[in-house]
Amino acid sequence: MDRELAILVVNACYRASREIGEMGTMVGQLEPSEEGRQIKMQSGAAIGEIGKITEAIYRSHPDLEAYVEGRIDKFGRVS
Repeated sequence: MDRELAILVVNACYRASREIGEMGTMVGQLEPSEEGRQIKMQSGAAIGEIGKITEAIYRSHPDLEAYVEGRIDKFGRVS
């Protein structure tokens, strides 16, 4: 995968993780039932799977990890 596509994929992964994380937190706060706890746990598992994608990208493009950290330091987010 070329670097430009890798950046797009990493950005998408961070956006998806952020959205899923916010959803999991919201459900955890507003739905104390077993179903709510399950959804919160499943959202955490989904974020873990997305993390596997970013790890693969970083193995192929180690320089992108510093790029992403720099964006987070500067803007508080990647994209």
